[in-house]
Amino acid sequence: MDGRPGWHRDGAHHRLWVTAGGSVAMVGEDSPRVLWQHAPAGSLAADLDEDGAPDGVEVFLGQGARGPLVAVVVPDEESLTLPEGAAWQDLKVVGTGLSEDDRQAAMTAVALARWHQRHRYSPTTGEETEVVASGWVRRDSSGQLHFPRTDTAVIMAVVDDRDRLLLARGSTWPQGRLSVLAGFVEPGETLEEAVAREVYEEVSVEVADVRYFGSQPWPFPASLMVGFTAQAGAQPDTIEPMALERDEIAQARWFSRQELAEALTAREVGLPGPFSIARRLIEHWYGGPLPVAQELRGSVRG
Repeated sequence: MDGRPGWHRDGAHHRLWVTAGGSVAMVGEDSPRVLWQHAPAGSLAADLDEDGAPDGVEVFLGQGARGPLVAVVVPDEESLTLPEGAAWQDLKVVGTGLSEDDRQAAMTAVALARWHQRHRYSPTTGEETEVVASGWVRRDSSGQLHFPRTDTAVIMAVVDDRDRLLLARGSTWPQGRLSVLAGFVEPGETLEEAVAREVYEEVSVEVADVRYFGSQPWPFPASLMVGFTAQAGAQPDTIEPMALERDEIAQARWFSRQELAEALTAREVGLPGPFSIARRLIEHWYGGPLPVAQELRGSVRG
């Protein structure tokens, strides 16, 4: 997608529906895909049902293969009756099966929907702001412009001297759900410093040789996940509970490739879905696709 600076509101476009809480309108049960509704030239009414749709923030997503793409943010799932066969879905759950264009559009829409929900009022004047610049800016009564914010977070695959991968379970995650470590960058830090600090704070492991891996927008609610690999020295087989940051980490463990494959096959462990950079980091270390794509529901970072 490109050409986001402006949108001719009187032209034909395709509309994507998203709630202020981040749910996306999808169609199809076995392989859900984004629901795009064609809006003819001159049609700005969101008329999916007999009563018409509620007022919503319209955000120009850019020029796609279908033409201009617009997301409409409605207050909640109950405020809009979707056509037969369509349903509201959590993007974290269904995002893996989307095409790259639809996934990019949906992630952008979710990020902006959550931003609009949380920034209706000016931190300067306290008054409600108005939406300008095709949904990409809010302006308060003093003329000050407020732009979408993105919080930078690091996510890292930590490997010890025996080439074992460190996986951990967040304190609010279901039993068996594991992922690589992650955390937000603090003021004054470089990304590499944030990697080292987060690993030490969460599991008391010192790392070096921090190397960039890749990045992923993660609009849940408004992060950019910057991925790294990092090297730890010799480590004991067991990470003791006293070494963990108990408010955030419930369990941490080193895995060899064979141990992780066996745990997945036995359905003792669930990992983040292929949609996430966390999964890509794990499979990069593993050397290819994991033998079992078991996903456990619950919170996940990355």
